[in-house]
Amino acid sequence: MTAPRLAPVLVAICALLASSADADSTLSGVCPDGSFFVVQSRESVPCDNPHFAEPDQLPPVRPYLLPRPYTWYVDQEARNPNNPYNLVETAKQIRDARAGVPSTAQPAPAAGQPAPTATRGAALAPTAVPAPAPSAPVALGDDELRDLVRLIALRQQDSPAQIEVKTQGEAQLRISLAYSGSFESYALPALGRTASQSRVLVWSAQALRATPFAPNFFVVQSGRTFRPDPQNTAEIAYLLGGPGTIPAGEMAVGYLVVPASFDPAQKLDLFWNDRSVAAVLAAPQVGSN
Repeated sequence: MTAPRLAPVLVAICALLASSADADSTLSGVCPDGSFFVVQSRESVPCDNPHFAEPDQLPPVRPYLLPRPYTWYVDQEARNPNNPYNLVETAKQIRDARAGVPSTAQPAPAAGQPAPTATRGAALAPTAVPAPAPSAPVALGDDELRDLVRLIALRQQDSPAQIEVKTQGEAQLRISLAYSGSFESYALPALGRTASQSRVLVWSAQALRATPFAPNFFVVQSGRTFRPDPQNTAEIAYLLGGPGTIPAGEMAVGYLVVPASFDPAQKLDLFWNDRSVAAVLAAPQVGSN
């Protein structure tokens, strides 16, 4: 084939390859109304201001249909302020506030001072400053805390257990969970527990952007469920940081205590809020580490 005849053939092949690449390329994302789209050009996107995302980064279409244990829903409803069970108490507080009735017992006035009078219809004054989080029974020095943070990160290589929270497709918070036999041996005596009573897991929450965080964990294994009480430092507590917003680039570190019937050498379903990860956190034969 001569050069003059070869050139048109090469041009045609290049055009065919380009058209095939264009035909195979797609755009996917979510519209403001919550609908998903998969199209082949920006002009075909069916809405304004879409959030583009790769197909594997799209959230579940109906997250409320994801399989979760029944007790997870019971726990969520117990904390739901719109649950009628909780609204009964809330309604009473509102009625008392409108009537000027204190919601809690007031201390007796000091001698020589008049008793405070409530004005009918006046709202009760809100608490000015929330109470600080109680200190954890388990205490670590700076070097020990750094070692624990490294251990949690290293455990992710052999026993990955991470929950990543994203906003508009960008990672915002990364929660890692791990098991350490050495930390458990150190923590249980400080908690007044034994290995026959409890197992101890450790967690870290790293904020890639400033993010509100609370350790709302829920553990499931073989039909058993357990939610550590966030107000009970014998069940869950911070070793680094505290309740509230984690600044960008910083992290919170803590532990959670579960009953001994939960075996870290078997698969655990670990929930944080409505997100979860399934993981085996320990080797079948757990030794010192």
